[in-house]
Amino acid sequence: MDKFLVKISKSKKNTKTNAEKNVGLSEENLHSIEKKRSKIDIVPNTKDINQIQNAVSSDVVTSKSDQTTNTLLESDNFIQDPGEKSTNALILFSSGFGPYQPNNIIFPQHSGRKFRPEWYSSFPWIEYSPSSNSAFCFYCRAFPSNTSDPTFVSVGFKQWSKASYKSFPQHEKSFGYKEASAKLAGYKSSKKSGSIISKVNTHHQQIVADNRAYLKCILDSLLYCARQGIAVRGHREDEDSSNKGNFLELLTLCANDNDIIQRYFIEKEKTFRYVSGDYTNTFLEYLANIVIKNIIDNVIAAGIFSIIVDETQDLSRHEQVAIIIRYATKDLSPAEVFLDFYETETTDGETLSMLIKSTFVSHGLKIENIRGQCYDGTASMRGSYKGVQARIREENHLAMYIHCNAHILNLCLIDLAKQVSYVRNVFGTLNTLHNFIGASSKRHAIFEKMYSVLNVSTCDGPKTLKSLSDTRWSCRLDALKAVLLNFQTVVSTLEDISENDAVYGSDANALLKSINTFEFLFCIYFLKNIMLLTNVLSKYLQSSSIIYSNVQSMAKVTIQELCNMRCEESFNNTWNEVDILRKQYNVSSPILPRKQKIPAKLGGGLKEVENTIINKHYKINIYFAVLDNIINDMGERFEENNLYVLNLILILYHWSIGLSMAPLNPLSQLNPSLLTT
Repeated sequence: MDKFLVKISKSKKNTKTNAEKNVGLSEENLHSIEKKRSKIDIVPNTKDINQIQNAVSSDVVTSKSDQTTNTLLESDNFIQDPGEKSTNALILFSSGFGPYQPNNIIFPQHSGRKFRPEWYSSFPWIEYSPSSNSAFCFYCRAFPSNTSDPTFVSVGFKQWSKASYKSFPQHEKSFGYKEASAKLAGYKSSKKSGSIISKVNTHHQQIVADNRAYLKCILDSLLYCARQGIAVRGHREDEDSSNKGNFLELLTLCANDNDIIQRYFIEKEKTFRYVSGDYTNTFLEYLANIVIKNIIDNVIAAGIFSIIVDETQDLSRHEQVAIIIRYATKDLSPAEVFLDFYETETTDGETLSMLIKSTFVSHGLKIENIRGQCYDGTASMRGSYKGVQARIREENHLAMYIHCNAHILNLCLIDLAKQVSYVRNVFGTLNTLHNFIGASSKRHAIFEKMYSVLNVSTCDGPKTLKSLSDTRWSCRLDALKAVLLNFQTVVSTLEDISENDAVYGSDANALLKSINTFEFLFCIYFLKNIMLLTNVLSKYLQSSSIIYSNVQSMAKVTIQELCNMRCEESFNNTWNEVDILRKQYNVSSPILPRKQKIPAKLGGGLKEVENTIINKHYKINIYFAVLDNIINDMGERFEENNLYVLNLILILYHWSIGLSMAPLNPLSQLNPSLLTT
């Protein structure tokens, strides 16, 4: 086959020279011939060339070259005349014409003989030239080659005496005629079913489309894993593994309904599958870059923006810095987007400020477009001289620093636990209780058993104990509610462990004595009510759509709610409700704390108790002390971010659009179920 293609290529190469020599075509016609010829399929010679001739002949007979058509197209006779130098048989054939076979004309004599029209039916390839009174081969003229007889291509045949019994049959047996016939048959076939070039091109396009469809399936699967936040790779991904990881297992599942994945991934129709770790990492990087580019484009379109930066440790103990950008959309709605995590070795002000600047430069953001910077209260962030906010303001004095209000509220709650010993003891007991029961599957099984035996109904509350965390600010409320709603289960669990566990029975007994008291029950109930209020404010402060002007009013409303709790009526209600719980859980009655001893160097003896009435002791030393501490702390800390300029700008904006600045109550904006147990 290769030799054949080479031979045909050489034949094509020499065709132009032959045409120039024998036919004398113009350069324009030659260019047209070559253009047409480049689209022709080359069909190799077959053993039975007569079948090709019959197929061609039958088609030619029914072509536009019949007698009727030629009569109708008398104006085109000159163009079809093979004796004319400008006649191009290939172009005529491509236009639907066949051999020029005029019938209703007078055929002149040559050497006593003349052309006979009967030869048209005996030799369908014959065409007659009235201008030169000679015969030509239409096939050889359309597809000439080096082996073609010039007599039937360019000169013209006139020896009519030898035509029917010698010259015409010999020409049909010549190699040039057979080659031309094969080319013509291939050309006709390609016109019906498409050429080899077009078929190859179509096949190539289909392969490209399938490859792209498969790659799209790969990217969709990766995007699904990334969106759901699940691991891509598996521990073992070889063929013998029963679980190859989320990504490969997802592709295996999709192969049941997707033919492309079935062929490429399961049946391995192609040598490439694009599922290795290197490819998935590259694809994920491309997807991430597209997301980041869209974010940056929106930020640049907004013009000015603010930044929120915080750092924390990951599981591998590496310091990770999170950068968040906040900007206003076209309709002035706030938008908050997470940019990326950036690893850093140190967290001093210089390193963090350089990290922020280099990140912005890499994304095409300008430092001078920053209007606000929000960090926590650490010295490296808020430092007046070497902190991040100070270093940013050296380059852009318009970038106002705001201490994160959610961090401020968290600091108020942390100080509450430090300043009031009763609160500190309660949270310490809660943490120890969670670690004691949750650290052992055996002790946790006892807790679950007691829960089912007692048939405790906690409604929508937690059914297990919750841990305390410094980063999850709502965990304190969850821990208080978990113990309060499952108090009887906790007591029964500790009693069972105290009686039956020889190793940890003493620890369970000590915890039991700590929680099975009126003081502990009063504290967790009272703190739960406080945390309900502060947790509503905390969740609202972490909202991505919050507006700064609402922060001060929201904090004031929360402080006012806490102030309303600081009264005799509210305390008495709390006392009575806890007393009902005490009787329900069979907890001992409240008692005064033991008298403290005065050191001997100060005179010795016992310190007199200030409040000899039990409920008065709880009211002054616990109830009012806790409320006073958190009210004062919140009042002082939230005044830190009193940015008068921002409030004036917002008032001016509302005045310009005709809106009034109505005071906002944050408790009315949230779900009422958050305020209930």
